[in-house]
Amino acid sequence: MKTFAVLTFLLTGTLLTAQITDNMFDDLGGWDDDVGLPLKTFRSTRIVNMQSVENPYPGELVFTVGHRFGNVQTGFYNLFGLDMASIRLGLDYGINSWLAAGMGRSTFQKTWDGYLKARLITQEGRLRYPFSLTYYAAASQATIRNIYPVQHDNFLDKTSFIHSLMVSRKFSELFSLQISSILLRSRYLPETMSAVSHFSLGAATRVRLTPMTHLNIEYIPSIIDGGVNRTNPLSVGFDIETGGHVFQLFFSNTQGIADKAWLVNTTGQWQEGDIFFGFTITRVFYL
Repeated sequence: MKTFAVLTFLLTGTLLTAQITDNMFDDLGGWDDDVGLPLKTFRSTRIVNMQSVENPYPGELVFTVGHRFGNVQTGFYNLFGLDMASIRLGLDYGINSWLAAGMGRSTFQKTWDGYLKARLITQEGRLRYPFSLTYYAAASQATIRNIYPVQHDNFLDKTSFIHSLMVSRKFSELFSLQISSILLRSRYLPETMSAVSHFSLGAATRVRLTPMTHLNIEYIPSIIDGGVNRTNPLSVGFDIETGGHVFQLFFSNTQGIADKAWLVNTTGQWQEGDIFFGFTITRVFYL
């Protein structure tokens, strides 16, 4: 019930905001149907955990450094989690106007991941294309030793596949919404000791606080858990733009950075103080 209560809250807030902001288009400017898409539904290719509908521009190489620290409840001895960091290094490249590819390496279970991301529909104006639609396909493999039994210690059984379809709308310069369906398939997971098909439906919002600062809220409830015993990731973060960098600060109940980690291994409870602080630094290079 808590899962659907939070999701209902997000969607209800979205509908109320939509009624307000749709009437503000003419005042804000740039929302005429003769004008193309206003830049950036979201400010980065990731919102917090979820991918956003955004891709790097053609020829852009985006380098990301992601940190998730330990549980803040561990106290001063561990500097409120700063001594227990999980790290991901990633590269994302804009192949053309609609297709991007990327790869990364996370310290959690020594995981490698790679993806393709295709922007199928791009929002234009108020009526012509009222939303953006992006498809994301990824694979990840945990290369840590001695956690897979011998019969499953092979390439395919250690690889998880993720498919996500994302639909978003930029209602105004102040507010954006995204809904993401996320399917995880794996032939074997040590967490369940079986094959898993796990389906989630996530919601995320962006609210502009200043021209260079944005508030992001993201919630990802399970619809089909596939036997995975986890809590639903709930995250609150801030995007800060500084020229060629986007600096993201956030709090979440998951320490995972790679997709499989936050989809399967989230156990924290906000109401119990299980909160993980993290940040991501994004740097853009032009090739």
